[in-house]
Amino acid sequence: MQRLLAAFYGDDFTGSTENLAQFSRHGLRGRLFFSSANREAIMNMAPGLDVIGLAGTARGLAPAAMTEEVEPALAVLEALDPLVKQYKVCSTFDSSPTVGSIGHVMELARRHWSGCALPVLPATPAFGRYTAFSHLFTRYQGEICRLDQNPAMAHHPSTPMTEADLRRHLANQTAISPAAVTLLDYRTEDGGWQQLESAAEEERFVVLDATDQDELQHAAGLIVKLAKQRSTLAVAAQGLADALGRLWSRDMDEREPLPTSYPGVERLLVLSGSCSPQTRGQLAHFEAEGGKIVAVSPEQALRDPEGLASQLASQVAEVFEEGLDVAVATTRGDADVIAGLSSERLAQAVGQVYACLARELRERKAIQRIVFAGGDTSSHAMRQTGADALELVAFDEAQGGHLCRLVAIDSPIDGLEVVLKGGQIGGEDLFSRVKRGTQ
Repeated sequence: MQRLLAAFYGDDFTGSTENLAQFSRHGLRGRLFFSSANREAIMNMAPGLDVIGLAGTARGLAPAAMTEEVEPALAVLEALDPLVKQYKVCSTFDSSPTVGSIGHVMELARRHWSGCALPVLPATPAFGRYTAFSHLFTRYQGEICRLDQNPAMAHHPSTPMTEADLRRHLANQTAISPAAVTLLDYRTEDGGWQQLESAAEEERFVVLDATDQDELQHAAGLIVKLAKQRSTLAVAAQGLADALGRLWSRDMDEREPLPTSYPGVERLLVLSGSCSPQTRGQLAHFEAEGGKIVAVSPEQALRDPEGLASQLASQVAEVFEEGLDVAVATTRGDADVIAGLSSERLAQAVGQVYACLARELRERKAIQRIVFAGGDTSSHAMRQTGADALELVAFDEAQGGHLCRLVAIDSPIDGLEVVLKGGQIGGEDLFSRVKRGTQ
């Protein structure tokens, strides 16, 4: 039996979907599971796949809750025994010592696999994420800026980023010492291999640079070489998946790449729990195009999520009868954010509301396609829809988003098309484009 090429745990659902999509774009066969609990089903499906993903919620959790969430996933990754194991993180490394701690996960990995190598690869050049001398740079409104100078990240409501040097950023979250493989190391005779191997032997985590696709491919090659020699967990954004997909597809028989177009639908529902400036702009464009915005009260979501979902289902159905598309949104401005409220608690409550709403509308046969906006909210919503997994349907090159299909045997939710949109994803017309399709 051919060995599984890659298995990963993603710290939120939107990012997990994006990671699987990068593999799929190059013709690798994969499926994203919503929980590590159904281990038997995952293991049974593994022989027909190249990549398996486990979608998680760790990015919004405190360390104790992260332990409960991540340790079972690490056990599944070990059982799958892939060539490369990955802890997929957001390309802006959203994390802190108290929320979504990447350092805590590295320590869990060391407990699970003694001496585990920990290469860290943040770069995703195709998405405007670059690393030079361990500093993470992002593209914001057409300009390249350091991570801590990106307004969307510097003022993030849960994990504001105040440090662009990822060695320092992660050192605040773990006692594991840092190291780096830099652009200059790539120019040496061994391409930085000795630097990476030495860091692994000294049990340091090591940040690898990349500012373009060639450097990303080189870094991915180093990680594969390391994984063949010792237990390794790559802490990486979706750039690693893209690079591995390119690398492995060269040696494969002809595979069908992920389609780059999909048809439109009669009506669209957007469920937004994102407070990013980019999502606000997309909601404004959606409304200007004739879509209806229905506001969600965070207090009511916390108090009575099922009752609120039923109420919203009736409202949405009425708007659909008028021939309009609908966006249900928790926040559209800073004044709507509730001070002092745990973002994780709110994400769980809103996720439950959106999951119940999706199920009810699907049972009424009122909806074929939904956009879930907001990484943490989407994570909780997906786990509560009743679906087991998702598969990729198409990649929208213009927007960098993906159309997916839910897998839920003997459930009305089976076959529901979803787009999982992180806060920084897509142009202002994304929602309209998902409705119209790309064909």
